[in-house]
Amino acid sequence: FITVWCCEAMLTELVALIRTMRPMTWVSVIVTILAGMMISLGSIPPVTDIVFISVLLPICVLGYANSLNAYTDYKIDEITRPQRAIPQGIIKKETVLYFSVFLFLGALVISFFVLDLFLFVFVIAGLLLATAYSARPTQIKVHGPAAPAAIAAGYVFIPLVGASLLYSPLKHDVLLIAIVLTLQTTGASVSKDFIDLKGDVGTLPLQLGVKRAQFVVFAGLVMPLLVFPALSVAGYLSRNYLVYIVLFIWLAYIVTLYRNEHTYEKAYIHSFFFCAVSIFLSGIAYTGGIT
Repeated sequence: FITVWCCEAMLTELVALIRTMRPMTWVSVIVTILAGMMISLGSIPPVTDIVFISVLLPICVLGYANSLNAYTDYKIDEITRPQRAIPQGIIKKETVLYFSVFLFLGALVISFFVLDLFLFVFVIAGLLLATAYSARPTQIKVHGPAAPAAIAAGYVFIPLVGASLLYSPLKHDVLLIAIVLTLQTTGASVSKDFIDLKGDVGTLPLQLGVKRAQFVVFAGLVMPLLVFPALSVAGYLSRNYLVYIVLFIWLAYIVTLYRNEHTYEKAYIHSFFFCAVSIFLSGIAYTGGIT
């Protein structure tokens, strides 16, 4: 009986640790790196590169970032997210901190063995940005516009540009695509602040007001839907980028979700998956389709 109880307790703590890593956020960066690899190689990359670079590496980096944020935000979570592991008392905040250090080291080990020295710097930049976002003295997350910009840089710009350099030099059109998609994710990142209005300080909805902050979200989400087709018609990008026009249907639905505070959580989830699909479309459109 005692053995069974111990196993159940260990399993509960393990699940709690995974929850602090916020697996939903992995999708965006995994897709971003995969898109960058497709753009760089011009086709689907090797399976080993997908596993180690596009999947395991971002899981460690994002897991570190989110676990560290769970540790530094546990008092806010007691108000806005009491169902999370630390506020519920399922796991100690010190355990989460140690686990974040383990993930930090895991990201370094993986990148050391699978990347060259130049691309290793991109991983270091991502880890430093994640640390600066949550930890004092910088704690970017409480500094209004800087917070969503930092999230977008860590989720899109750094991994997309880094991955696009994996097999070939950086091209000017790829840099432009990375900037546009980063701005899109900057807007989407503001959507999280609507959920935590009661506990957060210094966020855009509190500084600008809910309506103006929602406009920032919509302006970010719509950017590639306007820019990429326009550049496609102008001949700067391929005709494949006209597919972005289809995303206006999904965007219209997301806009309706922001009309009711009870659907803010759903709007946040849709906003981030919207960006993930947008990023993946860029990889497919740039390579001319999956072959």
